[in-house]
Amino acid sequence: MRKLAFLYILIFLICSCEFFQKDSDQLLVTVYGEKLYFSDINHLLSPNINSDDSINLVKQLCEKWVKEQLLLNKAKINLPLELQNVKSQVESYENSLLIYSYQKELLSQKLDTVVSIVEIDSFYKNNKENFVLKDHAVKVNYVKVKKEVPYLWRLKDLYNKSDEESKLKLEDYCYQFADDYYIEDVWIYANNITNLFPESYSSRKLYDGINIEFFDNNYFYFFYIKNYINKGNISPLEMVRSQIQSTIVNKRKINFLKNVEIDLYKNALANSHVKYEKK
Repeated sequence: MRKLAFLYILIFLICSCEFFQKDSDQLLVTVYGEKLYFSDINHLLSPNINSDDSINLVKQLCEKWVKEQLLLNKAKINLPLELQNVKSQVESYENSLLIYSYQKELLSQKLDTVVSIVEIDSFYKNNKENFVLKDHAVKVNYVKVKKEVPYLWRLKDLYNKSDEESKLKLEDYCYQFADDYYIEDVWIYANNITNLFPESYSSRKLYDGINIEFFDNNYFYFFYIKNYINKGNISPLEMVRSQIQSTIVNKRKINFLKNVEIDLYKNALANSHVKYEKK
């Protein structure tokens, strides 16, 4: 009955001319002394909405507000006072969000993110102890082909060669016939390739220049370890270049924002925008 009565009231209010006046301050509902006026929800109603939709929307907005007020009342009754003091928390969060947005915009406009080769090399040389390998590293040629692949003899002749002409021929062969391959002259972690080994090869010792060949029911696998570094040694610069670049840029960010704060503080003091009370 209460819901039905509430609906009748809403229909009456919505259909009345005064209700749709821009400055209308019609009271809609009261919960524990808290009041919701039409002016509080007027901005949520479209002027093009029809009467039936208006009734439904106002009803939904009122019920949502009522439920929030009921929950809020319960919270005030049951929560300790120290947990009810959310105003300062909200203000602190809002301030942090504004500062973060301002700093982000400043950084996008002012921060130099270009890191030179000289800077990267210098950082690497001065911080080598921070770049110890946690896994073995390799440069490898890896090729996987079907057993019925044509010109297999050519692949066997090329996959463990290091001269430029052989590299180009191997790349051309792999592009045409390989199901999977990796022939880049780039350092990678050894587990990227040892994970492909069958169990019988899992304990195989790796070193510079070793060839590894095996097969399963459908494929031949070829590995040529061009270079190998044991874990515990210093990582090659190539493997940590992007990490170093990010570290340098992050340090610039920290220093830049710190200097912005210092300059703001000094200028505010100089212009008497900050005044400490004398004791």
